[in-house]
Amino acid sequence: MNLKTFPLLETDRFVLRQMTLEDAPTVFEIFSDGDVTKDMGEDPFTSIQQAEGLITFMNNLFNQNKAFRWGIILKENNTLVGTCGFNGWEIHRGSRGEIGYDLGKKYWRQGYMTEVLKSVIAFGFETMEFNRIEAFTNLDAEPSMLLLKKLGFNEDGILRGYASFHGEYVDQRCYSLLQREWLS
Repeated sequence: MNLKTFPLLETDRFVLRQMTLEDAPTVFEIFSDGDVTKDMGEDPFTSIQQAEGLITFMNNLFNQNKAFRWGIILKENNTLVGTCGFNGWEIHRGSRGEIGYDLGKKYWRQGYMTEVLKSVIAFGFETMEFNRIEAFTNLDAEPSMLLLKKLGFNEDGILRGYASFHGEYVDQRCYSLLQREWLS
C-alpha cells in the first residue's frame, strides 16, 4: 500500500482532508475534553503544542506509509469537528486495516460519524483493497460499539490485555467488517 498523495474524501456534509498546523487550535479544543480522550488511553491535552505534535506525528505516519488520519471538516462552516483514519494496516500476512475516529463532544449524536465512516470504509475496501477492516473499543464504549454495529461490523471477541491505557494494560473488544459483507 503506497499512497503518493494524501487522499481527499467528500460526503454530503463533510470534506476529509489532511490536517495542517493551522488546525492545531481546534484539535487542541477537541482533545482537551476528557470525555473525548477517555477511550483513547490518553490524558486530555493541556497545551496547543500537544495538538501540533499530534498533527505532525499523524502526517509523518502518512509520509512513512504506515497510517493516516483525516481532519473531518463540516462543509457548512468549514469547521474541523474531529479526526478519523487508518491507524495502520497489514498487507504481508493478510489485507486489513484498523480504523480509528474521534469527534468533538458538541457534534456527538448527530449522525456525523456514521456518514464519515461509510466513506472511510468504502475507501479502505475500494482504494486500499483491504479484505478486512478492524476497530477496537474499550469494553464500556457503548456509543462506539453501537456505531460499529450500525455500520455492519461484527464483534469478534475480547482481546485480553490488548491496549495500554495510562500505564496499565486493558482488555478491548475487537470488531471487524469484511469486504464481501460491505459489498452485499
